[in-house]
Amino acid sequence: MEVMDGPEPSGLVDLPPRAYVGGARVQSVSTSLGDGLEVRFVHLEPGARSRPHVSGSGRLIHLVAGEAVVADEHGRRVVGRGETVLVGPGEWHWHGGLPHVGAVLLVVERPGDLAWGVAERDWAIGYDLPPSDGEQHGT
Repeated sequence: MEVMDGPEPSGLVDLPPRAYVGGARVQSVSTSLGDGLEVRFVHLEPGARSRPHVSGSGRLIHLVAGEAVVADEHGRRVVGRGETVLVGPGEWHWHGGLPHVGAVLLVVERPGDLAWGVAERDWAIGYDLPPSDGEQHGT
């Protein structure tokens, strides 16, 4: 068994503007997981968010700290610490910290499995979500 440290802010790399807006950094985690899975912590400053994208094989997003929004074609959902979101294969989505609070996300997915440059849909509209209330927020 290997004991791993939490998301310490060392080894962080800024994420490119083609993928994120605002202060967003990634920290890769070296693991011995099979099936070629990548594990990363994504550190988001308040209001920072990914641009819309599609994960070919899907992905797991677990909120480690703060609050975040995860949006798909059905709407936006505010998630809090300890909540996990499963994004289905080929599902359009975006995610980010809320305007008033940042977030740390644990992301597990297959490497090189993202498609950027997809339709924005609601991505740039009214990004002033209220604090987490456990409800869906429509588009």
